[in-house]
Amino acid sequence: MAQQQQNITIAAPGFYGLNTEDSPLQQDTGYALVADNAVVDRFGRIGSRKAWAEFTTSINITYTPAVGVVRTEQIVDRIGSGIVNGVQTVLCTLSVFQYDAADSLLREDYFLCKLEEPSGGVFEISELPLPVMAVDSFLTDAQIIMFNDVAYVFSKGNDVLKYDGTTVTNLFSGTVNVDYIPPQDDTGVFATTMNGDVACAAYGRMWVTGVNGDYQNIYYSDLLAPTRWYDGKAVPTDSLNTAGIIDVALYWPNGTDRIVGITAHNGFLFVFGRQSILVYGGISEDPAGTSGAFLQDAIPNIGLVSRDAITNTGADILFVDDSGVRSAGRTIQEKSVPLGDLTGNIRGDITDVIAQTADKTTISLDYWADESLIVVQFSDQGLAYALESRQPSPSGALKVTRWTDCRFNRSMYYETAGTARVLLCGNKDNAGLLMYDGSLQYDNMPYEFKYESNALTFGQPANTKFLKQIDYTVVSTQVDAQGFAGWGYSGALDYTKRLNIAASTPALFGLAQYNIDEFGPGLATIRRYRVNTKGSGETVVIGLRVDINGNSCSLQEINVQTLLGRLN
Repeated sequence: MAQQQQNITIAAPGFYGLNTEDSPLQQDTGYALVADNAVVDRFGRIGSRKAWAEFTTSINITYTPAVGVVRTEQIVDRIGSGIVNGVQTVLCTLSVFQYDAADSLLREDYFLCKLEEPSGGVFEISELPLPVMAVDSFLTDAQIIMFNDVAYVFSKGNDVLKYDGTTVTNLFSGTVNVDYIPPQDDTGVFATTMNGDVACAAYGRMWVTGVNGDYQNIYYSDLLAPTRWYDGKAVPTDSLNTAGIIDVALYWPNGTDRIVGITAHNGFLFVFGRQSILVYGGISEDPAGTSGAFLQDAIPNIGLVSRDAITNTGADILFVDDSGVRSAGRTIQEKSVPLGDLTGNIRGDITDVIAQTADKTTISLDYWADESLIVVQFSDQGLAYALESRQPSPSGALKVTRWTDCRFNRSMYYETAGTARVLLCGNKDNAGLLMYDGSLQYDNMPYEFKYESNALTFGQPANTKFLKQIDYTVVSTQVDAQGFAGWGYSGALDYTKRLNIAASTPALFGLAQYNIDEFGPGLATIRRYRVNTKGSGETVVIGLRVDINGNSCSLQEINVQTLLGRLN
């Protein structure tokens, strides 16, 4: 015999983010099976992410149109920001590909560009003239570093480019820079140019590897002198030169590896291999001095998937290993590195995506401090996972949501001349630089906020559930939106019903006009949407989809009216 109808409240559904690792029947209702294009907002609700909005209005570059071209792609590959000649500067590398009617590649061109802010606050990307390069196509994976008021662009096989705010030159070529001291000893010069593609600026020096394809030696420059490198001659060119070389080949804990990334934190130099990590101390003074560089720790069987899959939050170093996003932890107190698994709730999912990514250079990791997000980006798949950094989930891993249709390669913060802080993203769709802002896409197309619960039993796993009604408490803003409620009993959404998500018109000067409700009380509206349901089953899945196009949406609460049948 059926029992009396019950009301079951799911407060803050999805607040803990995705969990595809633990048994769904043992999970808190705060976890979600699906959380697409979502974030955990500051009020503890799962809601829609912001949009990829337009930032630059034009791209000013010059290239030769190919014969028979019918389609052109302009892709922002890498971006970097910092102070150049006393001015906040944004540089980016940009690729142009031209295709014919059969979609065959006709011509490719590569550029280094600068963000321009002309009068009126209109932002544009403008080409910087380049010197002759050995392999200009490697600019697609360049690393842009600001050091001592100058911008440096490192790319594989190419001499380092220097931008001083006026022109771009080859920094280390002896014919251009007479102050250049190449890495050398009595046997000769090791490298005529510093053509590595893995670099770091820290503790007053440049640290570079990959020179001539060698990822076992780290070359570090003289103090505040990036043109002067290791000088081991019997009679040094400059007796005060403190540049040198760190050979890591003998210290890989697994016997062999190669350097993938270098970063600095808390007085240490972290050298990431593909399958291991070396931590060096004593490098903030003279690394070759009596109290200089020493190997602090060596961690086996964990490493970095690609150079840009690493970020510094100020309190910690985070990186992407084959198993997901991890925390290097603080080594000063620990004397060894505790490696926290921040994506443990989706380990299987993210491990699969990493393994399926053939070109690991398309994987990156960025810390979006203003949004309290850590974003691991898979640009080839147009996919990202967003980790909420304010508070972990009950499992200890961070709260994770998934973003789809991500049309950018790299991201970074930039402060405009008006001191506004903007989160920039390098676009892959002929749109220059985008910004993570608002709720309207640069192409005016909607994107979908999507939530699905895990299988729910309401504490009665052996009883059949007859859903009668679902009430969604939704917070919406700005404009009306199209949505769909969903529910099911087979582990998927078997049924859907269309919803019109309403938003009130904002109040005029904070008041309703003529004391009537044509104008609402504010930007946000909390409404309850009632959905009559049907069907039955032992477990229940509940979902909500909303198109975001000039609006936003957060899911605050779900109330379920259900009959519980007899024991099965």
